[in-house]
Order: sequence, then C-alpha cells, then structure tokens
Amino acid sequence: MLVSGTCSENLAISSEVVRITLDGQGKAVIRAPGTTADAIFIRGKDITVKGFTLTGGRDGIHLSGAAAGASAIIDGNTIQRTGRYGIHLDGGSVGRIVNNRIENIANVGIDITENSHARIGFLLPSRPEPGPNAIRNNGSHGIAVSRGSGAWIANNTIADNRGSGVFVNRNSQADVVGNIINGNGGDGITASHNSGVNLRSEGTPLRQGPNQTDPTAKNAGFGIKCSIGGYAEGPLGTLTGTQGATEFDNSCVNRLSLS
Repeated sequence: MLVSGTCSENLAISSEVVRITLDGQGKAVIRAPGTTADAIFIRGKDITVKGFTLTGGRDGIHLSGAAAGASAIIDGNTIQRTGRYGIHLDGGSVGRIVNNRIENIANVGIDITENSHARIGFLLPSRPEPGPNAIRNNGSHGIAVSRGSGAWIANNTIADNRGSGVFVNRNSQADVVGNIINGNGGDGITASHNSGVNLRSEGTPLRQGPNQTDPTAKNAGFGIKCSIGGYAEGPLGTLTGTQGATEFDNSCVNRLSLS
C-alpha cells in the first residue's frame, strides 16, 4: 500500500491483518495528535512499515502481542518527538528494525519488553547486509531490553542519549556487536538484575567487530556497567566512559576480553 502526503491521525492495524506493507515512499508524514495514542499501533503479523516520517503521539510505532504476538519489519523511517518511546515492543512481539533515524524522543528510543524480541541493525543472520539505525538525542536510554526480552543489536550508531546507550534489565539478554556507542549520559552498556550481554559475533554469517567509543565522545558513566547478578562476555572493544571502561559488582560475571 503506497501512502503519500501529510496526515494528522493515529493508525491502528488489527490482529486480523497479515502480510501488508505500508510504504511512505520516503515522503509521507504522520503527525499523531495528542499523547495517549500511538502514531502507528500494530497487532497484526508480518507487517512492513517503511519510508515514513512519524512525529507526535505516545509512541512512534508500537507492536503489542495479541494471542500469538505482533510482528513487523520497520525500515527506513524517521521517528521524532514522540511523547514516550520511538519504537515500543511488548506482549511477546517480534520486530526487525533497520535503516531508521530515531531521535529527540521523550523517553527511550527503542523499548523492548514483556518477552519480546528484536533484531536491530539487520534483517536476518543469513543475510548479513547491515541496515544501521541512528538512535540519538533521546530523553532516556537509546535501547532498553527488559522483562524477559531479547535483542540482537548490530551496526548501529547509539549516541548522545540521556541514559545509557544500551540498557538490559530484569532477566533479559542482548547480543551487542559492531555498534558505535558515543556520548550517552549513562553507561555505554548497562546490564542488571540477572541480565546479560554478549559482545562476540559468532555462529552466523553476520560477522561484526567489537563495539566502539570515540575517545573524544566518551559516555558519561562506564563503557560497560554490570550489577545485581548480570554478566558480560566477549571483546570490550574501545567502549569507555568518563568513569572508566568497566564496573562490575560482586554478583556479576565478568568474561570480557581485549580481543
């Protein structure tokens, strides 16, 4: 479905809708009114949203699981100035998120929670072509993964967010490889409350190098911080912060390496 022009509305895609593409052709704009409804709210499966500029509303794009979970490819959009999250997955949803600009969001840029899963920066491990997102200048973390959720985060620029670049919390796990993580107000990566991060690219054709921090744009906390039963393993890369490269409390497992 091709979409053009500028719309002031909130778009909802019901759980009965399967395998449709909404194509804004790089020109369509949705300016969602108010702060209680999302610009695009998806309960359907195998939905593709590409080529839009989304502003306003509660979340730019919100996937929420119905009986079997919502799923979508989110490709090549600009998402700005929403009232809560740029992209939000909950209720067992699955998202593949590539080639987007997510910036100036009130809270978290990409929020993944409640047993949801996302690939951020590529579509499929068997097709290793990168699709980097720029996740910048948001009011809290760049990416948050929480409450039994998982994410594979590769190839992105995650910079100048007020919280941590990547925040993994409450029994969640993330593979974080090949990203540029600069100038965030918290840590480059935070793992806490029985959550962990793997920093090693392994097991698929998606071969990425370590994460990097520009030494002139350090994160405000640590490169990696771990607390309350978390873990981190794999190469540290050049991740760092103004307080140092790493901090692990006594409950954490530190399996970081320099290469």
